[in-house]
Amino acid sequence: MSQVKVRALITLLPSEEGGLPHGLSSRTQSLVVCACRGKEPKVQSRPFAAAITADDEEPLAPGDRNHVVTIAFTDEEAIEYLHPGDRFRLWCGHDVGRGIVSRRVFS
Repeated sequence: MSQVKVRALITLLPSEEGGLPHGLSSRTQSLVVCACRGKEPKVQSRPFAAAITADDEEPLAPGDRNHVVTIAFTDEEAIEYLHPGDRFRLWCGHDVGRGIVSRRVFS
């Protein structure tokens, strides 16, 4: 099984706006990436389990803006949903942030 990896900028909602109540380690699998494929009016949304690693190794904190991360997916179908420029939501029981793919990572 190969991994799909992308680089992205993520923004986490502040706790008081419904974001996470606490920070996460710079290497976390606690968040799900919800990505869309297709254009209006037929948008297909799909959640993907993800391993998110902060490039600066700093924890991910509620309210973080434009944090550079690498996201790895074991589901190869993620490549169909996550192209450079595509936006996605970060979910942990509810929406806790958003992001935009900057590029794919080929290993």
